[in-house]
Amino acid sequence: MRLGLRCILKSHAFLFILLSFSCNKEIDQPVQPDREITGEWIFMSNTVSTETITTYTVDSIVYKNKLTADYITYNNNGNVIITEGNITGTDLRFDVITTAYFSFYLGEDNEEDSVETPFTNYMDSAYQCQKLFQRIGEDSVYFPNGIIMQLPDINGDETTSMNLPQGGSIRRFDNSLLIATTSLRDSSYEEDGTIYYITKKEKVDMAFERQR
Repeated sequence: MRLGLRCILKSHAFLFILLSFSCNKEIDQPVQPDREITGEWIFMSNTVSTETITTYTVDSIVYKNKLTADYITYNNNGNVIITEGNITGTDLRFDVITTAYFSFYLGEDNEEDSVETPFTNYMDSAYQCQKLFQRIGEDSVYFPNGIIMQLPDINGDETTSMNLPQGGSIRRFDNSLLIATTSLRDSSYEEDGTIYYITKKEKVDMAFERQR
């Protein structure tokens, strides 16, 4: 009987040592990197890719105009505070100096023949803006009422990505943060009996650096 009890105690002691070793191994595992984005950030730049296609029909002939531009903003300034579900920008400003490309298509002709045209937009003063956002999974984000960046529209459309719902992704690199979003807008208007259909696509990469 004593022999059996001694064996049981030895077994329990072995299990206890094994469990303690496993727990220590678990504690010794490297800590996962912090993926939170809350806090204070410095606005660094916007990298933008935009495309606007306008289609209309006259005398049964379909016409299509395409306007594109890819650029990085200049003279960037401002601070951003991110809390749970909110992103607020203060003293934000940036300038745009780029080249836009205009293409014209007639009927079934899809051969691109682009014409370069300069496009500039200088902000007279800084602004502030607050937007809501939703985290969807670890690396995805959704802005239900647009982003904080007041980007100009090269096509002259008053509705910009600042006002459009859009989804995107979040990437964290040490003290840097990149929020990439995409927006798509279809609209139309009538002028002199002709209906113009507009499709606008825009991709924006917003870069920030952690406040020290």
